[in-house]
Amino acid sequence: MNLCKRACLYSIRKKGKTLTLLAFLLVMATLMLTCLSIQSATETANANIKKALLGYFTINAKTLENGIPEDTVSQILAMDGLSGRYTLRSYTYATYFDADGNLLEINTEGAAQVPEGYENAGRVVANSNSQEDSYFTDGGFEMVEGNPITTETGSQVLIHEKFAQRNGLSVGDTMLLGNVEDKDKTIPVTVAGIFTNTEKQDSIGMAPSYDLYDNIVFTDLSTASFLLYGTEGTTNVQYGDFYVNDPDELERIMTDVQELDGVDWENCTLTRYDNDYQNAKESLEGLQNIVFIAIAVVSVICFLVLALFLTLRLRGRIHETGVYLAMGISKGSVLLQYLLEVILVAAIALVISFGTSTAISHQIGSSLLSQVTSETYETVDLTGESETAEEPTEDLGLAEIEVAVSAEDYALVWAFGMVLCVASTALAAYPIMKMKPKSILSQMS
Repeated sequence: MNLCKRACLYSIRKKGKTLTLLAFLLVMATLMLTCLSIQSATETANANIKKALLGYFTINAKTLENGIPEDTVSQILAMDGLSGRYTLRSYTYATYFDADGNLLEINTEGAAQVPEGYENAGRVVANSNSQEDSYFTDGGFEMVEGNPITTETGSQVLIHEKFAQRNGLSVGDTMLLGNVEDKDKTIPVTVAGIFTNTEKQDSIGMAPSYDLYDNIVFTDLSTASFLLYGTEGTTNVQYGDFYVNDPDELERIMTDVQELDGVDWENCTLTRYDNDYQNAKESLEGLQNIVFIAIAVVSVICFLVLALFLTLRLRGRIHETGVYLAMGISKGSVLLQYLLEVILVAAIALVISFGTSTAISHQIGSSLLSQVTSETYETVDLTGESETAEEPTEDLGLAEIEVAVSAEDYALVWAFGMVLCVASTALAAYPIMKMKPKSILSQMS
């Protein structure tokens, strides 16, 4: 009778011991597959969050005499690691004139005060894309007529619908923006669009006249650069927001930026915005560490328990071992039979574990991922101050993550299971296999 037949007959005859071993190996394989599946899912989640929560940094050059020069902006955008997404901003005030140089009327109702020299002036907001300005994205502003302003458009403005009605302006008309301190320095602009505010201004009675929504004008960066710095043919800006491909590279990129020539970086403020990513990353790394520890603990416990179980099992088979040796069967063949008995049960357990671990890992993994990524997220208000929000403001890509058993993880558990069975069987059989046949036979009595 060959060893395969002997192994099968023994497993069938000892149903209780076989089922006990099957249950243990099934639990072991299910735990290992579940842990590996969750670990793989956290890696996918981290990659998705890195794409969704692109880190960025802001350069505040408001205190500089000439702001951020155009060539410096070009050098920054050419740096390795930037995503190509950026926002340039400038803020100033201007006196409003019609095309003939007559002063235009602003709204003063609800203003806390009308500062001297600002009786016909308002706040000027310049953005590389007016539709991406925080007034439109967070402040409730929306276009009523015309087109937004981008870097491709020049000498254009967006005006509030009430300002347009008050002064008889419409899309296509020309008006003048003048430097508040030097009213002779003016620049003609074309009304490209008209906007309105869908949310009531909450600073009525507290804001000066030039900050009332009715008196705000949006313009292009070159126009704002002329009003701020008197530049012509070049565009300098006060603020720049630059997004990176990998938030982990943010510190390195900011260091490279500060090494560029042409800007007094000591008098600039560079601020990094990656709290969202860091919070989520920290949580995911914590989950990965827990899963790694769980895998290590499960591996050690499984090895020790399986070795103990097989040791007790083989101690009761000394008589059987002696019979095999008396029949002329070698120790190697006997050991292979014992190993084959365990491997047959392990193979069945590993096949069943695919289904059990798939169901368990999906339920547990999805719950864990949703918990560790429900952190505090950072937003920026209209003035650039930080505040917190309880929920993410954008989809982090977690909905696309399916915690499932991958072919790689399944193959890894198969390999681990086989190695564990071989090592445990060898360890358990070693005390018997090292005995001489005569000693084994003498214990049969």
